[in-house]
Amino acid sequence: MKKSVLTILSITILLLAWQLLAMLVRLPDLVPSVPRLLSTLAALFASGSFYQSVMATVLRGVTGMSISLLAAVGAAFLFNKSEWIHELFRPLLAIMRSVPVISFILLALIFLNAESIPLIIAFLTMFPLLTENLTKGMRSRRKELSIMAHQFRIGRWNRLAQVTYPQLNPFLYSGLASALGFGWRAIIMGEVLAQCSPGIGGEMKQAQVFIAVPELIAWTVIAILISYLSDRGISWLAKQQFPIHYNKHYSKLPVPKGNCDIRIHDISYRYGSDTVLSHFSYTFGKGFIYGITAPSGTGKTTLLNLVGNILKPAQGEIETDCKTGIAYVFQEPELLSQLTIAENIALPLAAYLKKEIAFEQAALALQKMELEDFANRFPNELSFGQQQRAAIARALAYPSPLLLMDEPFKGLDEALSHRIIERIRERQAESGQTILFTSHNPEELRLFADKTIRLDQTCR
Repeated sequence: MKKSVLTILSITILLLAWQLLAMLVRLPDLVPSVPRLLSTLAALFASGSFYQSVMATVLRGVTGMSISLLAAVGAAFLFNKSEWIHELFRPLLAIMRSVPVISFILLALIFLNAESIPLIIAFLTMFPLLTENLTKGMRSRRKELSIMAHQFRIGRWNRLAQVTYPQLNPFLYSGLASALGFGWRAIIMGEVLAQCSPGIGGEMKQAQVFIAVPELIAWTVIAILISYLSDRGISWLAKQQFPIHYNKHYSKLPVPKGNCDIRIHDISYRYGSDTVLSHFSYTFGKGFIYGITAPSGTGKTTLLNLVGNILKPAQGEIETDCKTGIAYVFQEPELLSQLTIAENIALPLAAYLKKEIAFEQAALALQKMELEDFANRFPNELSFGQQQRAAIARALAYPSPLLLMDEPFKGLDEALSHRIIERIRERQAESGQTILFTSHNPEELRLFADKTIRLDQTCR
């Protein structure tokens, strides 16, 4: 059965049970019947003060949430940057989450203006939840996606909207849902004890003073409805995506700037105490395809990351005049899950091209990879080999004089990889692009490389 049907059935059973209780007790002022409750609700909706009270409570909730969210974003950013700051404030957040809300309210009644209590209570209950969730979200971001965005020079807005925000999304909205769930109850409790007027809590207090049970229950129903609608609103927001921002003025890809001769002088690199490259020197000339091979763990990926400026050498230097982003095929596809395959390829082009032209370029690249029928699929609908081809298509579509490829044909069958190699070579012969790729496969090196570098020999 659909969830909506089950929800309606549950509410119907609850109303029938209440009506049965009212009939058995026969005290209509204390246990009003369902028809009387409905008539009381209708009278509230017809009252002008009803909307004033509801809007006052909603405004307090929205204001409290906004302040809490802004403060939580700033705190989570600091906690993500510095572990010692996080450890310093962790006990305070734990205390804020553990102290009963009523304690905050009673203390606030002693020291603060009554009208400010609901807003302060909203902050104290929402802030720790949001901060904890956002800190977890920031720490769970995949570094590889940030590297990909940097290599392809994806613009700041697109990087925020397409790379950072989707990774924070589940943490942000689960935090918002939890915070608002606690927040509405805390705000209304604060309004009750502070007797805020207008406000739903103030109306509840008034009904309690005059033992107006139907009105008290009616206002409780309104509070539940507001909480439900806010929860549904958060669920809707969580499903929304920001569109890719494209350049609206240009229809041609820029000509890559810079001479991509790469001059490496006596570089070394270490991971802790392990040296993977030692006193390596080489000059990669413009317009050649270089195959880099070596046993696993001896520096192939490290060398590409050094050339791509992802890593910095422990000693020595790398000179290049390449002034654009660097097209990169990583060992893993590093596709963005919320974008279609065509959008993943068009994203790095968005800084240069109108949307229609970017998609035309994406279609051409996908055709070379034999993926034209998968343009509107999402990455999780493709096999690893298909995702890898999509990553190659993204790199081929990007205007760069340098292409780095880290085991690019992993997951592809031999016949397919040979066809792709032939197409890349044809394209490279026209563009003069410099290509560095790593591989363990002697056949790939034979077919693809103009020159082969064996790190286990050159690094001795």
